Amino acid sequence: MREAADLPSQLLLTHRAEKDLLALEKAVRQRIKADILRLAQNQIPFQQLKKIHGFAPPVWQLTSGRFRVIYRRETQQLLILRVVAKPDQKDLFRSLR
Repeated sequence: MREAADLPSQLLLTHRAEKDLLALEKAVRQRIKADILRLAQNQIPFQQLKKIHGFAPPVWQLTSGRFRVIYRRETQQLLILRVVAKPDQKDLFRSLR
């Protein structure tokens, strides 16, 4: 586990990520928010995380049920880029490049 100094001091969501979350059912949205908070605190199992190759700076994926949270982690910042259903993730990665 990382020390407190390694934890991000800011958790930010892009406008698009906010819209993605608001479009989901309340129960699903709450589960994803809980996973994002656990991610910010480094309390998420590594099996739920995946580095997406081909992006600089690196882009990561958090699996939360049948949804994927796409994010970037910088020194003091955790930036949530998008929240998408698993079938839509390939199209999303094409659009991010």
